[in-house]
Amino acid sequence: MPLKPFDAIFFDAGGTLLYPHPSVGEIYERVARAYGSSACAADLDRAFRKVWVERDGMGSLESHSDEAKERRWWYETVQQVFTACGGINRFDEFFHELYDLFARPEVWRLYPETLEVIRELRRRKVCVAIVSNWDSRLFRLCDEFGLTEHFDFILASAVFGAAKPSPRIFEEALRRAGIRAEKAVHIGDSLADDIAGARRLGIHSVLIDRGGHYRKSDKDRHEPDLVIKDLRELL
Repeated sequence: MPLKPFDAIFFDAGGTLLYPHPSVGEIYERVARAYGSSACAADLDRAFRKVWVERDGMGSLESHSDEAKERRWWYETVQQVFTACGGINRFDEFFHELYDLFARPEVWRLYPETLEVIRELRRRKVCVAIVSNWDSRLFRLCDEFGLTEHFDFILASAVFGAAKPSPRIFEEALRRAGIRAEKAVHIGDSLADDIAGARRLGIHSVLIDRGGHYRKSDKDRHEPDLVIKDLRELL
């Protein structure tokens, strides 16, 4: 599946271009310790994954959002995580510190090849964009990491008002790129959100499987057109 025929390449953000460092649970544990929490990172990671699935990730922020709505959504999410892990003192104060921390680059890392690949795609005159289930803090992170200047546009689900796998966010990406679905490819790490969402509109799909966990199944309804472990494989 060579990239030459494509006029636009859409990227997911988390798990594709960048990742929390060292992990969500470890960051939660580090901040929470000052507020009397004894919860360990492993338990917090497990609780976070469970709550994230139950709340359908950022997909439940479907309507046009604002910072107050986003903060409330995360407040409830983090509260559920810590309720499952023994609670925490002065939760409001703790949450305010945690929420602001996740808007800053010190708890995030770009994958080593991210900038190299994006710069090369731009050199090849390809339209590149981010289409991500994220809140408004994504724009600040992209600015801080020097990503914004390399992308034609960035779509964050909570700001736009629709989340992957909804066709609406992919339709908006195609509209902004000014191309038909068959001339675009979307790259992400979620079969349900990225692969199924793209395929529904006829957008080609690439699964980035950095851990090598994907196994094709005859029952797989979300089979990607291509599976890669590193973005450099796109080149």
